[in-house]
Amino acid sequence: MIFVRSENTLTGCFSLTANTLELIVLPSPEVPTSIESYTICDTDDNGITQFDLTTKDDEILNGQDPLEVVLTYHVSELDAVSGNNPIINVGNYTNNANPQIIYVRLFNPTTGCQDTGLFELEVNLPPVAVQPTQLSVCDDLGETPGDEFTSFDLTVKDNEITGGNASWSVAYYETNADAQSQTNVIPDPTQYTNTSINGLGANPQTLYVVVTDTDTGCVDFATLTIRVLPNPTPTPSDQLPNLELCDDVNTGDGVEVFDLTENEILILNGEAGVTASYYESLDDANSASNVIPDPMQYSNTETPEQEIYVRVTNNATGCYALVDFTIIVHPLPAVVAVTDFIQCELNTDGFDSFDLTTKDDEVLNGQDPTQFIVSYHDNLVDAEAGMNGLVSLYSNTNNPQQIFVTITNNVTGCSISTQSFNIEVQEAAQANPNMAPILYETCDDEMETDGDPTNDSAQFDLTTRDAEVLDGQDPLNYMVTYYETQDDADLKVNPLPTLYENTVNPQVIYARVDNDTPDGTTGNDTSICYAVAEVTLQVNPLPEFDLEETYILCLNTNGTETLDPLVIDTGLSATDYSFEWSYNNTVIPGVTGPSITPAEGGSYSVLVTDMSTSTVTNCTNFDTTDVIESEPPSLTIELLTPAFADNHSLEAIAIGIGVYEYSLDGGPWQDDNIFTGLSAGDHEITARDKNGCGLITTSRFIIDYPLFFTPNGDGNNETWNIEGVGSNAKIYIFDRYGKLLKQLSPDGNGWDGTFGNEAMPTSDYWFTVEYDEPSNGVRKEFKAHFTLKR
Repeated sequence: MIFVRSENTLTGCFSLTANTLELIVLPSPEVPTSIESYTICDTDDNGITQFDLTTKDDEILNGQDPLEVVLTYHVSELDAVSGNNPIINVGNYTNNANPQIIYVRLFNPTTGCQDTGLFELEVNLPPVAVQPTQLSVCDDLGETPGDEFTSFDLTVKDNEITGGNASWSVAYYETNADAQSQTNVIPDPTQYTNTSINGLGANPQTLYVVVTDTDTGCVDFATLTIRVLPNPTPTPSDQLPNLELCDDVNTGDGVEVFDLTENEILILNGEAGVTASYYESLDDANSASNVIPDPMQYSNTETPEQEIYVRVTNNATGCYALVDFTIIVHPLPAVVAVTDFIQCELNTDGFDSFDLTTKDDEVLNGQDPTQFIVSYHDNLVDAEAGMNGLVSLYSNTNNPQQIFVTITNNVTGCSISTQSFNIEVQEAAQANPNMAPILYETCDDEMETDGDPTNDSAQFDLTTRDAEVLDGQDPLNYMVTYYETQDDADLKVNPLPTLYENTVNPQVIYARVDNDTPDGTTGNDTSICYAVAEVTLQVNPLPEFDLEETYILCLNTNGTETLDPLVIDTGLSATDYSFEWSYNNTVIPGVTGPSITPAEGGSYSVLVTDMSTSTVTNCTNFDTTDVIESEPPSLTIELLTPAFADNHSLEAIAIGIGVYEYSLDGGPWQDDNIFTGLSAGDHEITARDKNGCGLITTSRFIIDYPLFFTPNGDGNNETWNIEGVGSNAKIYIFDRYGKLLKQLSPDGNGWDGTFGNEAMPTSDYWFTVEYDEPSNGVRKEFKAHFTLKR
């Protein structure tokens, strides 16, 4: 409900009426409150250009239906509000100021509602690229000839093109079309290899540059020419000869002075306008650093070989190429001290023929004889000149005579002549000149039982063979020494001691005879003449036998002995050995066999001589043993307890020279001669000699009464009696009430369990026995009871 007041403006009178009105709110078009500026880059630096205003339509409409509203652009706010003078050429509107405000009107012709807004037109000035100079790069190293392709870092021109403006960016393209459309940009301008585009040559090549102002996005265009420069073309490394010198100065240090420029003409290969410089490493040559200051006087720093790198540089372009060659210091042949060449001659006159070539191996000392030539000279001048070499066989002109040696490497041509040695003829020595085998035999120092004679050993006094080795030569002029091996003997090393124990049997050792005669000049023994002969060491075995430490001789035997009659036997052959027996250290006359049968106890020994192995040594062995006498015992048994004792004991008493043991009723043997806990009745004790010389058995009866009997007709325990109590004993049987039922004689049949021909019932019955005590004969009485069982 809406109330309406009507008032007369003259009189002030009014009236109120109540009317119904319909209020309608119509939607109004909406222009965004903030519209982005419309920016375009200029092409002529005047700040005026054409704008296509329709490109702003969608942003302004912001989703409103273009069929319901009308969008117009105006150069003034007033025209926008009124809708007058809309811009007609909205597709190519030229700004009249920079920047310029454009006003926007959205009008709904249906409702008559409208809205306005504004944005700016802005013309940005483009960057101005600097036309760069040509980018020239030398061709890749190592290409012969160069292929005119290489990798360029295009970005080195960025600063030149932008004039140093840090807010500008640079992009490179292979074609102008790509640059204008800014497509197919070169992805990595730091590693671009020149190439042919659209049939144009690859060297030189034109690239297209786009410079972008990163603040405005405006661009400018330029071109860049890239060119691959040729490198010098020196002679390839594989065609350059090595520089080689012998290690003549300070021999052995491997350092010599080289003129590295010796082959420089060859290296430059006839090319003008280039310069060669020399370096010790490839890195230095590439970086042109640490150049060798005086290549004509260069001392190598590595030996035997060192690589030298040559940088050949184009004086105009700076492009260069690298080659290398090797400088070599050849070592002189290795030299060692050469021993004198001494030949031994019996009854010498001081002159002999020498085969000097036999010294070649010693002179070369392991160097390859196919690579080195050895020559011998009688003076140093000829040796150093390598002329007038001596020919083998060579006869000495003096004794001794100095010989000079030259070694020449037939590969390098290097030679050395610092070695020399003497050739000399000396008086010879002989060892065992009659050639009769020398056999040195001795007996083993202990008896062997392993059956292997090869490991038998003993000590040998080697000096006892000297006379046999010298065989008539004067021992004052010759010295004899002994060695385990021929090599040791020849080298005169590791001589054996005078008392030597062999290591294998038999063993061959070597006797060396040295000429010990002093020379006529110095009076000293300077002779090296010697001879070597074999000496065989042989250890002969001792007779092998072993007597027992003791033997048992049984005397007074009774046929129960387990030992055979005693025979002490060595087990050796009477043919191969001789025997000498002794009793208590006294030789037994006439006993010369391998065994003996002793008749009495005592100490027996035997000396055995080997008569067959060797007549030189006749090795002997000795052993001794003790014969111990023994015999079977005599035996008595003593009852240690009285009759009817609770625990019966017997003592066995064995008498004899043996050591005895005992057995009760065929039971186990024991050293103890007392047996306890025995039952009544007859017991048998056996005593035997522990050495096996026999045994004897005796029995003894133990008196006691049976505890029960069973007169039931089965044949077992049918009667009751006391056995062994003596024939003068009297036995009385009573019932439990003391009634006498039976009087027995120990020698009778015993009580059968009846009284008056009536069988007595099962019960305990009492008895009294009167007897003489077996151990002392005293008359005694004993009472007890027993059981009758039915």
